[in-house]
Amino acid sequence: WMRLGKPEKTQIIEFGPGRGTLMCDMLRSLSHFPHFYKTITDVHLIEASTGLRKLQRAALVNGSQDDDVVRFKGNKEEAAYETITREDGVKISWYDGIEVVPDQWSFVMAHEFFDALPIHIFEKNESEWREMLVDIDDTDESERNFRLMKSAHPTVITKAYMDDEKFKTYNDGDRVEISPDSWGLIEKVAKYLERNGGTGLAIDYGQDYIQGHTLRAIKNHEIIHPMRDPGTADLSADVDFSFLKQVIKERSDISSYGPITQTNFLQSLGIQARVEKLFRNAKSSESRKAILDGAERLMDPEAMGRIYKVLAFSKDSHNVTTSRPVGFEDIKR
Repeated sequence: WMRLGKPEKTQIIEFGPGRGTLMCDMLRSLSHFPHFYKTITDVHLIEASTGLRKLQRAALVNGSQDDDVVRFKGNKEEAAYETITREDGVKISWYDGIEVVPDQWSFVMAHEFFDALPIHIFEKNESEWREMLVDIDDTDESERNFRLMKSAHPTVITKAYMDDEKFKTYNDGDRVEISPDSWGLIEKVAKYLERNGGTGLAIDYGQDYIQGHTLRAIKNHEIIHPMRDPGTADLSADVDFSFLKQVIKERSDISSYGPITQTNFLQSLGIQARVEKLFRNAKSSESRKAILDGAERLMDPEAMGRIYKVLAFSKDSHNVTTSRPVGFEDIKR
C-alpha cells in the first residue's frame, strides 16, 4: 500500500475464503495499522457455497443474524449475493466471480485456491499427446471402480493446447497437467488490477514449472488416491506458477514477482521476531510449545515451508518499477 502511493480508498478481494479464518486474521492484524485500515471500505469474498458463506459471516461479523444481511434480489451475475456491515464500518460482500466486484484499488488474496481448480492430464504416446480420461474399472482387483485411461484420439482440449512449442520436447510416456481455468482466472484478476490498481498474492502448493503426477485427493487431512471416494474428498493438483506468470505478462501490464518458498517469504516478513515476541508473552509452557510447533510447521523446508510457494502481482506505477514488494526484495522479477 505504501509502495504504491497510499491510495485513500482500498478493498480486499479473497478467492475461496474457506471458513473465513484467514480473512478474520488479516482484518484483525491490519487494524493495528489505523492509517491503512481506515482506507478499507469493503471486503469482497468470491464464494459460491451457501454453507461456507454462513461460516464466513459468523467468523467475520460477531453476532450477525440473518436480519442483518442485505440480499440482492436480481441476477446474481450482476451484483453480490449478500452484504453485511461490521461494527468498524467495513462491508463484507459475497460474489460468484471477480467480474461483478465493484471497481476500486484492491488487494487480492488467493490462498490454497488455484490448486483446487480443474486440470487436464496428458500423456505423450508415439510422439502424440493423448488426454487422460476417467473410465469405469469393474475388475475384481479394483478398490475404486474408476481409473485413468488414454483417449483413443486427440480430444478438443488436446488440439487446443498441446500443439504449443513448449510441449514438443517431451518424450513418450511423459505426462503434463494443465489448468486452463487457472489461466482464465489469473487473466481476469490481472485485467481487474490493470484497470483499478492494486496488488495481490497467490499462496499455494506448486512449482515454477509444469508437472505431471500431482493429482491427489485429500480427506480427513490425509492424501488418498484421487479415484477413491469421489464426491467426498477434496481434489488438488500442484499449481504451475510459470504459466500464471506467463498469462500475467502476455495479457496485461501487471508485474509479477516470484514465486518464492513460504520459508523465504515469512523470513523476509520478520517471522522470527514475531515468534520471539509471542513466546515471551505466552502464559504457559503449553502455549510456548504450541507457538514453536506452529512456527516450525510453517517454516520447515521438509514440509509447508518448501511445498508452499508465494507469487506476488502488482499494478506498478512508473516510480516503483525498480523496487519490489515487501518479502520479494531479494529476487529477480
